Amino acid sequence: MDDNGNMQAERKEQTLFDHIVEIGKAHEKTGALPGAGFGQFLKSVDSHITPLCEKLRLNELQAVLLSDIVNLYEGRNVTIKEVAVFIDCKPVMLMRHMDELKGIENRNLIQVIDSPDWSGRHGLEFSVEMETLTALKNGSLPDNNTKDLSIDDFLTHTAKLCENRVQRKWHYNRTIEHMKKLLKHNAHLGLVKTLKSYNLTGDNELILLRFCHYLVDLGKDEMEFYHLEALYHDGMSRFRTAKQQLRSGTHILQQMGLIDGACADGFEDAEAFSLTDKAKSGLLFEVEDLLAKKTIHGITPHRTIGAKKMFYPEKTARQVAELTDLLQEEAFAQVQKRLSKEGMRTGFACLFSGGPGTGKTETAYQIARLTGRGVMQVDISATKSKWFGESEKKIKKLFTQYRSAVKHSEITPILLFNEADAVIGKRQNIGEDRDGPGQTENTIQNIILQEIENLDGILIATTNLARNMDKAFERRFLYKIEFEAPSREARSSIWQTLIPGLSHTELEALAGRFDFSGGQIENIARRRTVAEVVYGAPPSLEKLVEYCAEEARDDSVATRIGFCV
Repeated sequence: MDDNGNMQAERKEQTLFDHIVEIGKAHEKTGALPGAGFGQFLKSVDSHITPLCEKLRLNELQAVLLSDIVNLYEGRNVTIKEVAVFIDCKPVMLMRHMDELKGIENRNLIQVIDSPDWSGRHGLEFSVEMETLTALKNGSLPDNNTKDLSIDDFLTHTAKLCENRVQRKWHYNRTIEHMKKLLKHNAHLGLVKTLKSYNLTGDNELILLRFCHYLVDLGKDEMEFYHLEALYHDGMSRFRTAKQQLRSGTHILQQMGLIDGACADGFEDAEAFSLTDKAKSGLLFEVEDLLAKKTIHGITPHRTIGAKKMFYPEKTARQVAELTDLLQEEAFAQVQKRLSKEGMRTGFACLFSGGPGTGKTETAYQIARLTGRGVMQVDISATKSKWFGESEKKIKKLFTQYRSAVKHSEITPILLFNEADAVIGKRQNIGEDRDGPGQTENTIQNIILQEIENLDGILIATTNLARNMDKAFERRFLYKIEFEAPSREARSSIWQTLIPGLSHTELEALAGRFDFSGGQIENIARRRTVAEVVYGAPPSLEKLVEYCAEEARDDSVATRIGFCV
């Protein structure tokens, strides 16, 4: 209330994100950079610049550049050209301020990417971590603490460190810098003590850390050359020497008895390598119990699932978002508690239906990633046996393993029945033949129906033929999401995301001429990348059209829809 007794609206305190938005909007109008007019611009946004600089420990120019990048960020990398267009200047003007951009990166607020990506594009790009955006929107600072971590959290940071390098989100120097910081801040861990005792170079420390996280997170005991190449500073040129040493057995890690050639069918595989028992006992003794309790065989941890951009029609997008919100741990626990109180089944069985290539499987994985859940994917073909009674035993064992995974996991994992048509189709009329394949199929279906009825977890089944589904299964799926064909505009977006170098005219031509799914478009993009590697230049539009024509000849995929990148 003011001096005159009038009520004043309570002003909500602005978050860091609010300040960033306002600075970006103002800078887009003026485009001012250090020089004439920049001081005046800073005065005009002083109320936003000051708190941003103080809380994020940035200088004024860094705060402005951060605001520009965040205002442009839409889930994909922002190019330096896009920033230049945003403030109406030439990219070379921004290049003069590389030290400032690197300074923002050093504060862990953005990632500066100056390597060519897998599509062959070159140039400077910027990325923003989702955790950073979330923190800024909540009015807090990003949690960049790496000190005094538990061994589990240390390995989580290690996995992220390696993934950022492998995906070229982080350049080599930044990766090594963060690795050294991570090791320095966690000298109390036995793994770190052992690693430092080896007195290795940065490359080799990083390799051993990736071996460790690969084994702990994925349960995989070996890595091939391509797993290691991405870690190196100069790509193939630098890795070539290491590759020759690994093949000849003269690499420092081999000489120290830390890695060795993996065995394939009883023979040493010169293309794959694994940690020796010496390395495992020295580096991973702290996680023996952790591996037994947390890393369950057959479960893909959520933190190893890469983020991918999905394209859906409006209805499908709404349903996927609703299911994702529901499976967030806090909401899921509340719903299960309420269902149990009401005497209802607490398990969640979901059906994703649509033609091949719709992105059903990838959607399941992305939901798992966003909700922090592991994925146990079922290979339906592996459950089939020619021996009477064996298929039924395998199905029962599969659900027993899943129940064990639910029991030993901190967060309930997802059981994924991929391409489940073979086990959820209409039951057969077996007649008098009660010992034949028809009886076996029906028995398997009855087992699955009963297991879904007793499910205390999350099951997602994907199918191409929902119309052929048995009615008994249909009643047991609580959520049913159909993945429909994308519009022409959606196809154009998929083309643009997978092959960013296409012009607007080319995008419209391809999207209009070929009624492709995202899966088919990805096939074309992969062929384009392969051709570029082989021939040293990207194929022409005419060649892309030729690839499309060949893809369209496959009638089995002529109507694929949806998908992701």
